[in-house]
Formats: sequence, structure tokens, C-alpha cells
Amino acid sequence: ASQESIEHLTLHDPSPIVLQSLSHTGVPVGVSVSSDRLSEISNSVIVAETWLRTHVLAHYPATKITTIVVGHTVLCNANQQHHMGLILPSVKNIYHSLTRWGLQKEINVSPSFSSNCLNPSSATYRDDLAENFIKPLLTFSQFTNSPYLVNPPPHFSPSPEETLSLVSSHTESMKNLGFFDLNRINVLITSQKQSKHINRKRKLSFMDSMVAESILVKPIPLAPAPVPAFEANSPLPPFLGKSSPPPFSLNFAPKLAPIVSPGSPNLPPCNPSYTGAPAPPGMGGKSELWCVAKPSVPAETLQEAMDYACGEGGADCEEIKPPGNCYHPDTIVAHASYAFNSYWQKHRKIGGTCSFGGTAMLINADPSFNHCRFILS
Repeated sequence: ASQESIEHLTLHDPSPIVLQSLSHTGVPVGVSVSSDRLSEISNSVIVAETWLRTHVLAHYPATKITTIVVGHTVLCNANQQHHMGLILPSVKNIYHSLTRWGLQKEINVSPSFSSNCLNPSSATYRDDLAENFIKPLLTFSQFTNSPYLVNPPPHFSPSPEETLSLVSSHTESMKNLGFFDLNRINVLITSQKQSKHINRKRKLSFMDSMVAESILVKPIPLAPAPVPAFEANSPLPPFLGKSSPPPFSLNFAPKLAPIVSPGSPNLPPCNPSYTGAPAPPGMGGKSELWCVAKPSVPAETLQEAMDYACGEGGADCEEIKPPGNCYHPDTIVAHASYAFNSYWQKHRKIGGTCSFGGTAMLINADPSFNHCRFILS
């Protein structure tokens, strides 16, 4: 029989000084995506990648970040109904970004389930939420082997008895919905005591992240069950970041080896490093890839690479000139992505690479949006 482990995760103030204070301590840490970022992250793998670099990779591995919490205080909250549908695509996009960095086994990404998700009179999830919201989230969590995160009610006491009672109601609800293999339960605890120890003079705006510290592990028996099949499909709409219309000149021939900026984390290879996301339905398993710009690359470097693609490289860049369908958003990342993809799709069968000096990467989610279509060869 499999066993279930329970951990209490203490949420700290959303300040970078907290992550710095936990650096080199070996203490497991988690960061949380706030509700006001869900709309952007759910709509774009590029935005998810930027968020991951800012809030996770900038501190990892010196700070042992193990968990990313998505939808904390949102899921099953009556005042957050407009955000509930954004949780799953946000989780998917962050997971895809983690996978591209090869960190999907070291860092988990999970939604957060409050007690409002449960029926008070029975060990089941609420009928109005179970099929449309909770079941798809549990399916993805089980597919990625991520922990089940519990957001307990106010005035919750993290005593063994109360913890076991709370967890039991959630595990019974999971089993009644057909999920038996989510072996790890993390109970999220808000700590105001720890927040008082933060040096207020050094307190900075950490934007939208919260920190969680693991403090308890306790095994409990749980019946085994097979993992259900899962089919992932994550769209990739527009990109962010302001720029001017690109000039089409200069030379910037693509190189085979990526260029890494000093002092920054090593960029992963352009080729996708994961196989967990199958092709969308109707594609017959055909490998479909698009070449896009890395959002972490400086604008000047992207501009130079785009100049080559649209000039000597022979890419079709008319759509990113006004009034083309891909001119908006008028951003360097969006324009470069369109140009890189046009070049690569045109030259890939004759040895063209998706590199551009390490400024580009391959993705398997279609970046087309509205009337802007990214071609396939």
C-alpha cells in the first residue's frame, strides 16, 4: 500500500528578504502566484517563463524552492469565481516552463484547495465545482506527481488531531471523486509571528510571491490506485514588453551554440527537453514545433537577431510591420518571435536552426493569437 505524507507549509510575507534569509539553509521553500497575475500567466507560456525567472530561478538553488502555489485563496472562493478558470492553465504554463528548464521533478506546481471546496455534510467536493474545476486540477496534479495543497479555514490549529481531521476530509473527497494516488498533502499555514522578524528597513516589494516553509512530515496509510490518463494542451497567446518597430538590417547569423550572459542562470537548450505533453487532439501525434524568442534575452540582442532574420535570413516579416496582423502587441519579444519562427520554418528542412545566438527556443504550444498566425512548415 502507498503512504501519504503530510507537511505543514508556513506562508511568509511576500518579501525578497525572506528568500534571502532562507538562502543556503536547506529549508524547503515555496512561492505563491497571486490572483492578479493569473490572467497573464494563464494566457502565455512566455509570461509564465518570465515569472518563473523572476520569482524562482533568481533565488534557486541557493534557496531550496520546492513548491509553487497557484490559486491560493482563489479556488472555491465565492468572491473569486472569475479567477477559478485561470488556475489550471496557469499551472500548466508554469509546469511547461519548469520542464523546459529540467526542474519539473525538483520544483512542484500545484493549486491550493480551501475547505470551501468541500460539502460540509459529506466527504465530497461541491457539486458545482467538482467536475468543471476540481477534477481537471486533480488530474493534472496526479499526472505531474505534485502535492495536494490544503488551504485550511481561519483559526486553524496545526495540532496533529486537527490536521488529521482536516486532511481526512480532503482525502475522502478525493477518493469519492476517483483519485487515490495523490500521496502528498501540504497544509498551508499563515504565520504572522515570522513576518514580524523581517527587517522593515530592507523590506522590498516582492510583487506577487509568497513564501512557504516546510516544517512537518507525518506518514498515513492510503489505498493505492492507478494513475488516470492525462492529455495536456496549453495555448500560447500574446507576449509582453514594449519596443519600437524593428528595422530590418545588419547581420546576425544563427549560431549552433547558445550564448549565456555572465551572471545569469544557464539557459536551457533550444530543443524541448520534455515529452510529457502529447500532441493536441486531431494532430495524430505529429510533432509540431514553433521557434520563438526567449523573454529573458536583452532587447538589444533580440533586435540584432531579428534584423538578421528579417534581412539576410529571408524571413517574411511583413505581418509585424504596421498594419500587419502581428504588429500588435508592439513588443520586441513578440516581433522577434514571429520573425524567428518565419525563418526557422522556412529553413529547418535544409539545416536551419532555432538558435540565433542562443536568443531563441523551440516550443510545442501554438503561439498564434487572434488574427496573427505563426506558420508551420
